[in-house]
Amino acid sequence: MFIKFFLLMIIFLNSMGCAPSANEIVEDWKARGWKIEKLHGEQGPIERHGKLMSERAKAIEASWVQNGIRKTRIYSQRNHNILVLRFFKTDGDQFVVVMKKKI
Repeated sequence: MFIKFFLLMIIFLNSMGCAPSANEIVEDWKARGWKIEKLHGEQGPIERHGKLMSERAKAIEASWVQNGIRKTRIYSQRNHNILVLRFFKTDGDQFVVVMKKKI
């Protein structure tokens, strides 16, 4: 019985404590050679995140939600590859970190 409880506690704590912060995610991409180009939206506590990138697309669209309103901006990939890190906040809004890397 104690072993079951102990294992459940480990699983629960791992699920709560392992989620990286937005800053940790951005720092991980910076360590891979990417540079921050622009931040859109307001930062805050996140529930989850996603990424958008393509080596073949001519442009990448960054979209975020600020005060319930969706906004977008297009980034050309003419001279740089573009990476959009999209963060979904606990209040329903989103912010994005646009990063670039030389082709």
